[in-house]
Amino acid sequence: MDGARTTSGAAPERQSAAAPERALVPLALQRTSAAEQAADHLTALILDGTLGPGERLRESALAESLGISRNSVREGIRLLEQGRLVRYEMHRGAVVVTPSIDELDDLFRTRLHLETLAVGAERTPERVKALEGAFEALVAAAGTSQAREIVVADMAFHAAIVDGLGSARLSAFFASLTTELGYYLLILSHTDDEPGHVDEAVLAHHRRLLDTALSGDVEGARAALAEHLHENHQRIRQILAAGGAGGAGR
Repeated sequence: MDGARTTSGAAPERQSAAAPERALVPLALQRTSAAEQAADHLTALILDGTLGPGERLRESALAESLGISRNSVREGIRLLEQGRLVRYEMHRGAVVVTPSIDELDDLFRTRLHLETLAVGAERTPERVKALEGAFEALVAAAGTSQAREIVVADMAFHAAIVDGLGSARLSAFFASLTTELGYYLLILSHTDDEPGHVDEAVLAHHRRLLDTALSGDVEGARAALAEHLHENHQRIRQILAAGGAGGAGR
């Protein structure tokens, strides 16, 4: 009898101890903050050209239009500053950056070093699957004919190359570059109407990168990647030099 009472008495205790754990499951722990949502929205407006280079970001007007507090907008703008899409100017406050050849050169110099190192990583089954999956996602994005979707998938493919190094820190570093890189690639995409001939402008190049990355020919893979990056770099340079960077969405 005592044993039965002890057993039956223990069950409710175990249930009550487990209950708080079950109650935590539905919580939306991954939900982004208001500041992150503001940053995402502002990033989209910058990348599609709605907010053009040199344009001021007025906290009060943005807070009203987005329906959030000025503090959240301010924090969101700070996140954009970290992504180098926004800078602070004396007497003007936060403004959208103006595309710069110097910044472009530094970005492509950085990614050339990192990606050409990464493309020589060991061809593990996980790496093969990741690269093939990233290319399939790029093909799917190409089918939308939307420049921003294509650029996002393009960056994800190159991120998969960097992930081959197996370093969370290097992957995070590359991820920190992708918003700014995307800004410049959108300038290229819109100027050259890449969505209008996406197979030739995007998919053929990345199919070659995929094939060489998985071929086992490390030097060939590095040469193909360097050529791809050099061509994009030089074309964007030409566009900026010609004054064609008034807005990524043009």
